Amino acid sequence: MVRNQITGEMQRNKRFASLRLSGEKNIAIVFGLFETGLGVARSLGQKGIKVIGIDFRKDIGWYSRYVKPLICPHPLQQEKEFIEWIHITFAGNKQKLPVFFTSDDFLVTFSRNREVLSNYFLFNLVDHSLLESISNKYSQYQLASKSGINLPVTWLINKPSDLESLPASIHYPVFIKGQEVNSWRKEISGSIKGFLGNDFQELREKVSSIVNKGVPVILQEVIEGPDTNHFKYCSYTTGKGEILAEFTLQKIRQNPIHFGVGAVVESIHKPELIQFGRKLFSAIGFIGIGSAEFKFDNRDGKLKLIEINPRYWQQNYLSTACGMNFPYLNYQDLLQVSPDPVNDFKARIKWVNRYMDFDSFLKYHKEGSLGFGAWRKSRRGKKVYSDFTWDDPIPGFYEIGFGWRLIRLPAYLIKRIF
Repeated sequence: MVRNQITGEMQRNKRFASLRLSGEKNIAIVFGLFETGLGVARSLGQKGIKVIGIDFRKDIGWYSRYVKPLICPHPLQQEKEFIEWIHITFAGNKQKLPVFFTSDDFLVTFSRNREVLSNYFLFNLVDHSLLESISNKYSQYQLASKSGINLPVTWLINKPSDLESLPASIHYPVFIKGQEVNSWRKEISGSIKGFLGNDFQELREKVSSIVNKGVPVILQEVIEGPDTNHFKYCSYTTGKGEILAEFTLQKIRQNPIHFGVGAVVESIHKPELIQFGRKLFSAIGFIGIGSAEFKFDNRDGKLKLIEINPRYWQQNYLSTACGMNFPYLNYQDLLQVSPDPVNDFKARIKWVNRYMDFDSFLKYHKEGSLGFGAWRKSRRGKKVYSDFTWDDPIPGFYEIGFGWRLIRLPAYLIKRIF
């Protein structure tokens, strides 16, 4: 049944390619249609770029007026079928198309098959060996430690008995997270980054339940401080090593709280963060699009690296709203247009996911760290939303469920109404 569905989608996609790609100009391919992909598609679409959005499921970006969507096989779980799908869908196209990765699933598969896929696409990726080192949290820690960047103390745990080698001086709580993101998401959780171990007994119980599923973990000391101590450095570097754009943001709230993704973030100018981000990316030889998350440690007053993300980050549309359009710079660079670097952006503009943020508020409020008035006040000021823009409202309707009846209308009719 699944194979028949894939075959049917391939035939439809082949017809789509022959009808839509032949002779077309200004086309980009966005792999992954979650909020991350929606932000990239809007940034490109608002510049007149025709965006083909590809995912293995219908996500929020599927309903954007800027996206011509296609369904593909799962790039990891059905890698062979995915590569076959690429051959069938893009074989007749005479031009190589710029591609944008907004999901780890697509990024890993593309990197492994880059020699074949470079026949169809243009992309700016780090070497596969470096990408593998970044994708493995412990290898990433070892890699970053050579750059001179401050890091939380980290231990690798492959089996429960490895816990016995932990030093007696370890400070609790410690944070437990997957060594490799895809196995963690498959076996443990797609939304929870990790768990706290508040003492050795709790640590042993939680680690055993995870590694017994074949998922190795790392333990990290918890960097003390509120969620507003989290900052992100984002950049785009050409294959020749030229930095075209650098952007910095601060987390206001996370979901899940304390160890999650940014539910509300705000653009800020933070020179120290720029300095640390440049030093890190230069030391490891990073190119292309990426971000590095840091947290300010209240104990010693140092910014410490949390993790490196070698693709577009979830709140990427915020930078576009602030005057720094990363996807468009990326697009121009792939086409060898040689765009001028963008050196400034507007500060104090927020990116808000209303649903994640409300859920976070309830949890912050329950622990007594955030009142209703303070929450409302923190939402004031200029902002953009994760799902809704006036020029592209349908994803917002999809997100709240109101748009379900509208989405059942033919896509061409919806996109002309709005």
